[in-house]
Amino acid sequence: MRDKAVVAIAKDPSVDTMVQQVFDALGGAENIIRKNATVVLKPNAGHLGKPGTSVNTSAALVGSVAKAVREAGAGKVIIAEAAAIGCDTMECLEDSGIAEAARQAGVDAILDIKADKDLITIPIRNTRSDIKSIKLPRFLLEAEHIINMPVFKSHASMVFSCALKNIKGVVQDKVHYEMHKTNLAMAMMDIWSVVKADLNIADLIWPAEGFGPHSPVPLDFGCVLASRDPVALDAVACHCVGLDMNRVSYFDNAREAGLGCAEIEDIEVRGKSIKEVYQKMWLPYLDGFDTWPEYEFHTENSCSSCQSLVAFTMEKLKALGEYDKNTDAVICLGTKDEVPDVPKERLILCGNCLKKHRGKGVAVNGCPPSEPHVAWAIVDREDQMDIGPGFRERMHAEEAPWNQFIDGIVAKKRAEKHAAPRPAGDHT
Repeated sequence: MRDKAVVAIAKDPSVDTMVQQVFDALGGAENIIRKNATVVLKPNAGHLGKPGTSVNTSAALVGSVAKAVREAGAGKVIIAEAAAIGCDTMECLEDSGIAEAARQAGVDAILDIKADKDLITIPIRNTRSDIKSIKLPRFLLEAEHIINMPVFKSHASMVFSCALKNIKGVVQDKVHYEMHKTNLAMAMMDIWSVVKADLNIADLIWPAEGFGPHSPVPLDFGCVLASRDPVALDAVACHCVGLDMNRVSYFDNAREAGLGCAEIEDIEVRGKSIKEVYQKMWLPYLDGFDTWPEYEFHTENSCSSCQSLVAFTMEKLKALGEYDKNTDAVICLGTKDEVPDVPKERLILCGNCLKKHRGKGVAVNGCPPSEPHVAWAIVDREDQMDIGPGFRERMHAEEAPWNQFIDGIVAKKRAEKHAAPRPAGDHT
């Protein structure tokens, strides 16, 4: 019988106190960090987002962990990130406040993985996706410790993002793009097979509910979670926020890859209990397709990634004033032997599962596709196969109406919450 995976949960008004508590619960920072070791902290800073927006990992948390590992005896502390395709990594690190917090903590370097030229090609053995090898910076491979520092947030492409997904930010843009063309969840597991973080410290101080990752709604949760096992950490985080793990398919991918422990009965929780910190998050990607009765969906055999992406798309169409104009669309996702016999311009084929049917409808490439492409396929009635010229510009133009739309939903939900009586009973 193997030892149980251990996940530490801390809840305290002080970030420094929570960092101390999770390190202590896992045996003490001085027993985790080797003396004079090089430690790479890998936060989530993939997009522009000011402190407090929950787009990126808390700057205060990154600074606190940097100080803690230095005090534990680290010889060199590095902050490293590779922002999303089309985003400037250093700009994201500055905008998030992470760069300034790192400087104040006395880190030795703040590095853009995408700009690094000293790359080593690492083959991926027994790959389960189409990713056969990746180029990784030498400093990352030579570091004695990698600490993975995600923020927990809802995510259109994956339902949620936390420890498992955050390691995707160590690759170059080319591989990042290729990961979205293949099975993204399995590609993530392939990356984990060659880049193993020694420790995962997750930001649930202000996790992001709502329509993340680009329009998050910060939730006052006040917790930090830590574990050597990224799968166990993500599993416990899901239990803490009321997310049914059975509705997130990439835990199955982790099991298939033999990575970590997803079974809650095989995880030892230290510090605060799940019951003590439980707070249900608003995760609208899982509301179900009956939410949009004006549209015809064919979702058999589809994964949670495409389901959440199409849910996001329906709300985005509303925000852009395109929802009522396109109710003739027939939307398919998941593997299908047959697809509906409708005019080609009406049939939207989402994702690589439907490759064999692409001549019969409007095709959207990717596994899962890029976040705006399903909406653009419905509006334009044109194939969406690549991230081409004008991609970022069009996304930027759609931000203002989308944010205004989300602000309206949030205001309504807050009004309903204040008006409703508090529920009785206890959460588990």
